[in-house]
Amino acid sequence: MSTRGPAPSPSPGHDILARYLHAYANARQMSDIERPWGLGDDALDAVWTRLMEALARDPERLDRLIAEELTEKDRAHIAETLTPLLFAMPLRAYPSELRAERVDARLVLSMRNFVSAESPAKPEKAQPNALTLAKTHAPKGKAAKSHGDEPIGYLPASLTPSFEKYLRRVLSFDKEQQRREVTVSSGGRRRRVRVTILTAGKGILIRFLARMPSPAEQGH
Repeated sequence: MSTRGPAPSPSPGHDILARYLHAYANARQMSDIERPWGLGDDALDAVWTRLMEALARDPERLDRLIAEELTEKDRAHIAETLTPLLFAMPLRAYPSELRAERVDARLVLSMRNFVSAESPAKPEKAQPNALTLAKTHAPKGKAAKSHGDEPIGYLPASLTPSFEKYLRRVLSFDKEQQRREVTVSSGGRRRRVRVTILTAGKGILIRFLARMPSPAEQGH
């Protein structure tokens, strides 16, 4: 199935999902070779098409559609697709923290930057790519001072459980475990991060602790 035709306009309250759907609609008009990473899975065409149609007709209905009409498998597909993009969001410095907190009908995302007590962090621009997650046992860092929150955008709050389940499965959380420290590899970049799943479905915190040498850099 192809999603030709006008792409949906971004909608306040769902702007991250709307931006992804807009990029997806444009990418589906490209050849397989031209498509950006993460936008070529024909198996999800039916899900994205339903979301784009709902967004174009009645953005306020999007929450209800995701919560009541999509299957749990469909919501899991959305979480699996968007999670790597959240991990790959541009970071100005380390340490930083991506906060995804449930507020009424929204999952509100913001980036909080810190100044490390050990040494100045090096800026880096992240690029969306496939994620490889691995366990790590890195030492705890020193305290850092926050520079406040920078708004990133929103997602429907009904997707929160799907994001939590996906991270628990991929990171091998124990049943009662709420926090896990891991190494994330994205596009050749490696980072040490701490993922915290808040209780009572309140959201997720991803603390980017440090940039680590890539396998290519370690080979020199």
